[in-house]
Amino acid sequence: MTKYWVAGTVKTRLGNTIGMVKAAKLHRLFISKLCDSLSDAADQHYLCITPREYLPSAQRALDQWQLSREWRVVLQEPGDLGAKMSGWFQQTLGTNKNSSAILIGGDCPLLSKDDITQAANCLRQFDVVLGPACDGGYYLIGIAGPWRPELETIFQEIPWSTDEVLSITRQKLSHASQSMIELEPREDIDTERELTQLLQSQKQDQEMTEDEHADFFSAIKSILEESASSDWSNG
Repeated sequence: MTKYWVAGTVKTRLGNTIGMVKAAKLHRLFISKLCDSLSDAADQHYLCITPREYLPSAQRALDQWQLSREWRVVLQEPGDLGAKMSGWFQQTLGTNKNSSAILIGGDCPLLSKDDITQAANCLRQFDVVLGPACDGGYYLIGIAGPWRPELETIFQEIPWSTDEVLSITRQKLSHASQSMIELEPREDIDTERELTQLLQSQKQDQEMTEDEHADFFSAIKSILEESASSDWSNG
């Protein structure tokens, strides 16, 4: 679930220091990386996009990445982030008690199929799985079906984009009597500091072993080295 990569509307904290066009290009790169890495991580894959007018552009991007067979572009529900997430889960889980669904954003580009498999396995024993983000939010949420009305509360009255999101969500899950387990914490890449840390960690890993993400990190560096431009078409 993500916004389409229009400069000035995505990764704005990062864009404040490196430029909005570069930040949008990095956002697009993160989404393409995740779509590629997770293309066989589940039975069905959805790229949930907003705003509506960019759905055709998102589909063209999937075609360009040669991932249109694996991924389906869908429109996010109206409302705040909580309404968007709860609407997607309600539609995806439905009344099937054997269903499960996992939702991620685009801020942890190195999530792997193994991470999704681990989350899915957790949902065999727990109602909800969360991937805590180091900034106090969460980078992943998974729910075991079917959809239940009490789940609605975990998406309501949440101060989104604050460091209270995870702690309040935990409280709401407890009050709703939903069992929960958490994955290992990860850093969202929302600022230049976090991007720098990601690049430094890759350099350290590369010194120890062959880096499977070499092309991805090379693309990041190429974007950062570009001259400033306001003519990018968001394609």
